[in-house]
Formats: sequence, structure tokens, C-alpha cells
Amino acid sequence: MVQWGDTEQLEVLVMSIAPAADIVHVWIEQGSPVRLVWAGNRYRAVGAEAIRTAVAHDALTHPAEHLVGWSVIGRSEQDPADVRVFQLQRHGVGWILVDVDPT
Repeated sequence: MVQWGDTEQLEVLVMSIAPAADIVHVWIEQGSPVRLVWAGNRYRAVGAEAIRTAVAHDALTHPAEHLVGWSVIGRSEQDPADVRVFQLQRHGVGWILVDVDPT
């Protein structure tokens, strides 16, 4: 049993309820996100910018870039006034939400 005066047990309790990364379902057409679902809400992409990183290799004069995520501006289908910027990162075969900000 956790007693609120016991800080060691309280720290363990807080650490054990840390949120997991949010999974985002993303639909991509012609190489760009067109819509996504997050927290039960559907969003249409009104803008998207790829986040890439260079793949370093000594033999290449122009290193290839690797897609690591997207910065997507999404407008809610349920509430058009709800516009957010989603920072998405590739995770296995899907996507996770790194950050979300209202615009």
C-alpha cells in the first residue's frame, strides 16, 4: 500500500504509470500522408513535410536520405476548428506519435 508521505514509494508509483507512446494509424497515397487516426479522432492531412536523415557511407559522394518520420498538419473531420501539428515517427511497420501541438 502506498502512503503519500513516503516519497520513495511515491516515485515508484509515478514511474510505473508513465504513458506509452501513442499509436497513430496513417494512410499514405503517392508517398505522402493523406489522413490519420489518433485518440479515436480522424484527421485529414492539409500539409506534410518529410523528416529525413542522411545515411552516412564513406563510398558515397551524395549520401542517400532515409525517411524517419513526418510533420503533418491535420484537420479533424469531426470538428474543422481542431487543427493540429503531428510529429510522427516510423516504428516497425507502423507509426507512433512523438509530439502533437494545436496550431
